[in-house]
Amino acid sequence: MNSYRVKRNVKKFLFLLMVLLIIVTLMFPVAAMISVSLKKANDVFTMPVTWVPKVFAFGNYVQVFRKMHILNGFKASLVITGMTIALIMVIAIPAAYAFSCLNFYCKKQMYYLVLVSQMFAPVIVIIPLYTMMNKMGLIDSWLSLVLMNTTFNLAFIVLMLKATFDGVPKEVVEAAKIDGCSPFMVMTRIFLPVSSTGIAVAVIFAFTRTWNEFLFAFTFISTTEKKPIIVSLYEILKNNPAVGIPWHYVMAGAMYTTVPLVILFICIRNYITGDHTAGAIK
Repeated sequence: MNSYRVKRNVKKFLFLLMVLLIIVTLMFPVAAMISVSLKKANDVFTMPVTWVPKVFAFGNYVQVFRKMHILNGFKASLVITGMTIALIMVIAIPAAYAFSCLNFYCKKQMYYLVLVSQMFAPVIVIIPLYTMMNKMGLIDSWLSLVLMNTTFNLAFIVLMLKATFDGVPKEVVEAAKIDGCSPFMVMTRIFLPVSSTGIAVAVIFAFTRTWNEFLFAFTFISTTEKKPIIVSLYEILKNNPAVGIPWHYVMAGAMYTTVPLVILFICIRNYITGDHTAGAIK
C-alpha cells in the first residue's frame, strides 16, 4: 500500500513538474518582452542580465505610441480583422455543416480540395495576387487585406468547424428533423448553440492569424494612416539603422499589439470552457 502511494505521489510530482516547465517555457518570452519594454536603451544588453530594470522607462510606451500611430494602427487592424472574421464565419459555418451532415455531388472530392489548398503558402503567389489586386483597384485598400486573409484562412476554419460539427450528437439532429426543422433550422438552432465552443476557438484562430498577418499588409498598403498595427511595429525596426534596432521600443510596441488578443481571450473564455452539449440528450 505504501509503495502504491509512493508511486502515485511520484507520478503527481512529475506531472506537476512537467506542467510547471511548460508554463515557464510559454511565459518566458512574455516576461522578456515586458522586461525589455521597461528598460532604457543602454540597459537592454547589460551583463549580467537583469529582469527587473533599475529604472522603469515607462516613457518607452509614450514614444512608441507616437511613432507607431497606435490609434490609426488599431483602427485599421480592428476593421480588417472584424470584417475578415465576419466573412469567414458566414462562409465557413454553412460549408462545414454541409461537409458534416449533408450529402451532395462530389462531396469527397471537394473536401480533399479544401485539404490540398492548405499546401500553398501565401508568399508563393504574392506577385500574381498583387497584379490582380492592382487591376481591380484594391491596392492600398483594406478590402484587399480582407479578401486575402479570408482566402488563406477559410479552408482551415472549415476543417476546424467540420470536426466540431461531427461531434454534435446524432440523436439531437434526428429529433430536430422529426420536429420538422429544415436543414437551415438544424444548423442555426442546433449546431450553432451546441458547437459554440468550437466556433469560439475558430474565432480566436482567425483573429490571431488576421491580426498578426504581415506579408499582405506590408505589400498592399502604402498609406501610413491605413497600415495595420503589425506593419506600424515594423516601421520601428527601420528607424535609425545607424544606431541599431531599438529593442526597448520594439518590445513596447509588441506589448501594444498583444493587448487585443488577451482581451479577446478573456471575453470569450466562458465559451471555451464548459460542456455545451450537457443536457442535450435525456
